[in-house]
Amino acid sequence: MFNSLRSQLTLLLVALLVLLALVTGYATLNTMRQDSEQQARQILKVATNVFRQTLQVRSDQLTDSVRLLAADFGFRQAVATAEQATIQSVLENHGARINANLALLFSPDGRLLASTSPLPDSATLQQRFQQARAQQGAFTDIVAIEQQAYQIVLVPVRAPQIVAWVGMGFSVDEALALQIQAITGLDVSFSHIAITERRILSSTLGATLQNTVMQQLAHLHLSEEQIETDLPLNYIAQAFSLDQQRQLWAFLHLPNERWLSNYQQLRSQLLQIFGLGLALALVTAFIYTRSVTQPLDKLVEFAAAIGKGATSAPPSVKLAEIALLANTLSLMRNAIFQREAELKQQAERDTLTGLGNRLAIDKHLPMLFNAASGQLLQLNIAKFKHVNDSFGFSNGDILLQQLAKRLLNNEQVSFCARLGADEFLLVLAQSATEQHRTELLQQLSQSFDLAGSVITLPLVCGCYYYQQGEKDVNKVLRRLDIALNSAKQQGLPLAVYQSGQDESHQRELTIIRDLPLALSSGQMFIAYQPKVDIVAQRAISAEALIRWQHPQLGFISPVEFILLAERSGNISLISNWMLQKVIKQLASWLPLHPELCVAVNLSADDLLDEQLPTRILGWLAAQQVPVSALSLEVTESAVMQDTAKAISNLQQLKNTGIKLAIDDFGTGQSSLAYLKSLPVHEVKIDRAFIKDIEHNEQDELIVQATAKLAAGLGLRVTAEGLENQAGLSRVLAAGCQQVQGYYFSKPLAAEAFSAWLSDFSVQKTHYFTAATDPASH
Repeated sequence: MFNSLRSQLTLLLVALLVLLALVTGYATLNTMRQDSEQQARQILKVATNVFRQTLQVRSDQLTDSVRLLAADFGFRQAVATAEQATIQSVLENHGARINANLALLFSPDGRLLASTSPLPDSATLQQRFQQARAQQGAFTDIVAIEQQAYQIVLVPVRAPQIVAWVGMGFSVDEALALQIQAITGLDVSFSHIAITERRILSSTLGATLQNTVMQQLAHLHLSEEQIETDLPLNYIAQAFSLDQQRQLWAFLHLPNERWLSNYQQLRSQLLQIFGLGLALALVTAFIYTRSVTQPLDKLVEFAAAIGKGATSAPPSVKLAEIALLANTLSLMRNAIFQREAELKQQAERDTLTGLGNRLAIDKHLPMLFNAASGQLLQLNIAKFKHVNDSFGFSNGDILLQQLAKRLLNNEQVSFCARLGADEFLLVLAQSATEQHRTELLQQLSQSFDLAGSVITLPLVCGCYYYQQGEKDVNKVLRRLDIALNSAKQQGLPLAVYQSGQDESHQRELTIIRDLPLALSSGQMFIAYQPKVDIVAQRAISAEALIRWQHPQLGFISPVEFILLAERSGNISLISNWMLQKVIKQLASWLPLHPELCVAVNLSADDLLDEQLPTRILGWLAAQQVPVSALSLEVTESAVMQDTAKAISNLQQLKNTGIKLAIDDFGTGQSSLAYLKSLPVHEVKIDRAFIKDIEHNEQDELIVQATAKLAAGLGLRVTAEGLENQAGLSRVLAAGCQQVQGYYFSKPLAAEAFSAWLSDFSVQKTHYFTAATDPASH
């Protein structure tokens, strides 16, 4: 709703107006409220002064009257002679003359001698009398007696000594409250507020409001400097004390409707002004935003037309900024059209070689498939990486351009495209024979002139015969890629896709996909092949070999799935799984076979893993297996991939105490050159030299030479692949210390291997007697 420019501009203008109105209204109303409160405070202050003045006038009147009575000779004589009737008559007559509500006479010691109203000899009267006697003169105060408050004046009667104290008082009651109300126009309440009692003595308020005040008195902390709000509700009140003990209080109640009505009237006026201003702002904002957004809407339509490829003229607008935007859109449209034209030309062309690209392949192959049958060739430069490494990438690009030029100029090629960095797709007629393809490869493989050098690179090619009506381009390209990989693996310049290779490819994908699951689901297990010390004639070691029984594919050879695991980067999963399983198995075997040592094979990726030693030591420690119980075997080809790093990691493993062995020795290319620097304990001669040693003198010479070389370097020698009795004496004579092969045992499951170890001490006489008996050869 608020995503459009018009709505956002309108919202912004309205929001600014609302903010301004709120700030202005708040300031105005707050000022008026403060002014109204100040006026209320002033009214209460004036009323309080009037009240106090009224009380002072009454006090002066009482004081004059009481002094006049105390100076009357007849009254003093009656007091001196204790004429009770005369005293009572004088008090009543004199009090009536000034409308006093109370007249009384005290003895010098404070006893109440006479009173015009029946009064108890209360502690309050005694307390006030003591205060008057202490002053030795007229005493004025307001006193609460029983349920009534009196404004009392006490004066001593002298003859000439003080013979009595005479006093008179006015009631502080509703009559006084009405009198004050008539003067000030405010309601008045008199209250008695003591520790044990809080009550209203009299008030001009109604009964309901008096009850409310009574309830509020219980929680009030009174102060003459403070104005109480909502005492009672919708009133503000000023409290002040009437007596010296601050137990009698008067309240002046001012209804707040006097000043709230003005406040509310102003607030209503402000709301009306705000509503009118808001309406005007909405209208103004609508008109203004429309003048801005209408040209923008035209520009949006123009941009949409550009997106659809239309060539309409830009709209005419008056606002300078929007007109500039319209001109910019027009220039952008022209640039887009120009770029679009270039893209249409280049969309199906490889920018480097000028050949078709993958988009051209996806577009043209379906048309070729529909037209007729034919041949597809996928061409790869076998050692193109060496060109980039030796001559640089720019010269590598030149080489690709030269090859592309040869493809374009060749009459046999009806369509060609670049598939990737150094791979090309060629379309040949179905009638092209093997000789034609060979001639084509020879023409394309002729020497290239590159950076002043003449170089010749081998080309590898995969071929696929497509049939008219083929539908799946990706399937055809996959089969073509399978044929190319087949040529690379077989070391051939060209290989033709054969029926069934697709299934083989799918098998490889299945193996790669299922390998992680096989490790965790129990499809893979470990077999242990014994390694026999033929010198000491004992068996205390073995090699752990992994096996895979797939639920659909059946038994899968380790050679097959380990190679695929290395290609897919999953070989470390197998290695880690093997190491943990073997270490756990060793933990259960060592109590029965404390000298047992089991070897695990490592891959090239494992040798380059700097964290491998730490992980192995952690697994050994977790199972409480000594490092002497584990041996690691690596192939010489694995070491050759990154010799320096591999040797460094092997040295770390050796430093931990783990035994190391070179596996399949003699099948690599650089074994002798690096053997002296490899930190290993053992050399395992490949089975290719052992299996026929009793028949092949050359194999026997190689084994003897290898064993002698290893002995000179302080290494043990293990012969792999011994399968018969005749070879045992030959490898022993050649200097081998250990033998591994079917002659002693095939790979065994864990339980069977443990049983074989236990039986070996019984069977070893048979093995070695038969091998050394001349009659057996």
